[in-house]
Amino acid sequence: MKTKLFLTMGAAVMTGPLLGATLTSGHVDFIGIGYDAGAFEPHSHAEAGAVVDGVTLLADTEYELGELSLQVVGSVTRPAGSEWSAVGVGSGVSFWALPETSTPGQPFAGIGAEELTPSDWISPIRITLTGMSAPVGAHFSLLQTDGFGDPTFFMSSFAGGITAGDFYSMDLSIEDHAHFLWGFTELGVYDLTFEISGEHAVDGPKSTSATYQFNVVPEPSTGLMSLLGAAVLLRRKRK
Repeated sequence: MKTKLFLTMGAAVMTGPLLGATLTSGHVDFIGIGYDAGAFEPHSHAEAGAVVDGVTLLADTEYELGELSLQVVGSVTRPAGSEWSAVGVGSGVSFWALPETSTPGQPFAGIGAEELTPSDWISPIRITLTGMSAPVGAHFSLLQTDGFGDPTFFMSSFAGGITAGDFYSMDLSIEDHAHFLWGFTELGVYDLTFEISGEHAVDGPKSTSATYQFNVVPEPSTGLMSLLGAAVLLRRKRK
């Protein structure tokens, strides 16, 4: 395991042990879902052009669970309105986020189930947040915004803690790929555990647990980057 140390405003921030490689920009199905021999196969799939450990990938690359972490560096100012309270910070307070739309120099992270055959599944594929190891006082949220910038939260560790209601449901007859705004309220390493579940037409109900890692680091000293800007600029993005 490797440990990274960053300096911000004169204070050292120890992020803790990191998993294998770190993706810092480019498109990635960070929660990739495959199925083989009667079992889900969680993984990550980075597209050509993504940057991993400072190297630009020349071809699409698949990573087994635990081989890849995502770096989160961009900050967002929480808009006013109670509909944003599930982020876990007050109105006008900054938090860190992976953007919902493709943004140069940032990971463009999604959930991808393109490897699954829709006709094989009776139910939607559900990705449920079940656990989180994170800095003290930190919160995680997963949301999408509409054309007016209004959020729909699928997961939030702040709003009542982690419950069975913290999930995203992917109906394969409609979509097999989706992007989100991934929010984090503190610097440091987040290990997020998800249950991936669904009912297979032949094999019956199936589920597995998978942990994915995010490393939230200070922004460059040249100034803060705004991923939100005007909320209306955020759009739901599908491949």
